[in-house]
Amino acid sequence: MKIKPFKLERYYSLHEHTAKYSLCNSDCEAMTIADLLALESGAKEAFHNTWLGYTTTQGKPELRRDISAIYSKITAADLIVCTGAQEPIFLFAQAMLDSDDEVIVQSPCYQSLQSVPESIACKVLNWDVHYEGKVPSFDIEELKKMVSSKTKAIFLNAPHNPTGFLFTKEEQQVIIEIARVNNTIIFCDEVYRELEHDRSFAIPSFADAYENGVSVGVMSKAYGLPGLRIGWLSTQNSAILEKIAILKEYTTICNAGPSEFLAGVALRNRQSILARNLEIIQANLPHYDAFFAKYADLFSWYRPNAGPIAFVKMNFDTDDMLFAEQVLKKRNTLILPGGVYDYPGYFRIGLGRIKIPEALEQFEAFVTENLVGK
Repeated sequence: MKIKPFKLERYYSLHEHTAKYSLCNSDCEAMTIADLLALESGAKEAFHNTWLGYTTTQGKPELRRDISAIYSKITAADLIVCTGAQEPIFLFAQAMLDSDDEVIVQSPCYQSLQSVPESIACKVLNWDVHYEGKVPSFDIEELKKMVSSKTKAIFLNAPHNPTGFLFTKEEQQVIIEIARVNNTIIFCDEVYRELEHDRSFAIPSFADAYENGVSVGVMSKAYGLPGLRIGWLSTQNSAILEKIAILKEYTTICNAGPSEFLAGVALRNRQSILARNLEIIQANLPHYDAFFAKYADLFSWYRPNAGPIAFVKMNFDTDDMLFAEQVLKKRNTLILPGGVYDYPGYFRIGLGRIKIPEALEQFEAFVTENLVGK
């Protein structure tokens, strides 16, 4: 298989663990194993007694039960547990797509949603974001015109990376009706789901809402536990699930038993974890509000209503990759340039880490030294 280098992951591989400050992480604040085990009585002792043999390919039944609790229709039998979110994205594309299939991808996107289908020689059509002022939107009438009997799958991301956009319930239902005409699969990356800044913004999982919906979740983002490397794929379509299960036997085969155990503890206590992470996000938002109000001539940003990320427009003529390089060089602070999404003139910021105020101070120092009055 020939596939393009993953620009975002390459960028993070080079800089994430060496930059002193980071303003752009998409996951929420992580915790220690001790902190996680402390959430549940008896968890520490049970963890020490966790068996280190092979686990089941589909995932431990108890873990699948715990995952299913975040859905309304999806049951434990409708899930397969995977390694992170990358594996289910890869497995779905390899299992369900053929060369010359046509797919539509919400764009910009997490690159594997586009590059993996391209590597199979699919025809990929981009459903591009539009900005009315500072507000991102996706034109559903435009999507309707793009979908045809040739469309095998529509790849979505809700909440959306990198813009922070989230469909309304009404928009979601229209998209489902468009797909249903030709039994088109909707594959939705939902790794930021349950991080709506107000519950009124929440929408159902596409796997719950549509019989041919396929949803991906992960412990990494909303729950802030990327070190567990536990993700999953859910769908009411048993044929899709079976094809992915068969293919998984060629990749990871099964998941790490300790990680499955710890993921179960987190999911059974997810409300307290989500409340903690939302509190961090809500504490960081006013800092960004003040910063972008102060430098409104230089930057425009959309204040998202879900998720831990946002996309910022640069209102000056500088290459975003070079801009990010200079911020890193002069202030040891990491931002994520829009160029890694093939969407120049923007950069992504994160909301879910506790040290955002410190990183923002460093970024402001760079701005005042290099942009203000220039």
